[in-house]
Amino acid sequence: MGKAIFDTYIWIDLFNNKNNRQVNLLLDYVSSNSDLIYLTLTIIQEILQGVKTEVDFLQKQNVLMSFNCLGPDWKETSIAAAKLYFNVRKKGITIRKSADCLIAQVSILNGVMLVHNDSDFDLIASGSDLKVFA
Repeated sequence: MGKAIFDTYIWIDLFNNKNNRQVNLLLDYVSSNSDLIYLTLTIIQEILQGVKTEVDFLQKQNVLMSFNCLGPDWKETSIAAAKLYFNVRKKGITIRKSADCLIAQVSILNGVMLVHNDSDFDLIASGSDLKVFA
């Protein structure tokens, strides 16, 4: 069990009590060694902007802040994420959301596995060094 970034939708599934392989893996990480769980600033933003009440916002913020966060140099990471998008597009792969390239680039730069349930990340991985949970 190594370091892992759990993408936005895994956290949303967890908060909504959904049961899938990715949520089960997150729960395994939480119960065994939460120091191996990483978030990105983009993931935190995506989760928190989807809440509906102030109480829910504060509760989720407190949960998320208890985990490690990879906060990159945004200028360098944004350029690298754009280059990642460019490189995979040259291979005939189109990514729908630019935020996914930011998350993927943070994962690549830090050598951290990305756990997700979004096909864009599989596409990025097929054309880059991104390591994903399969």
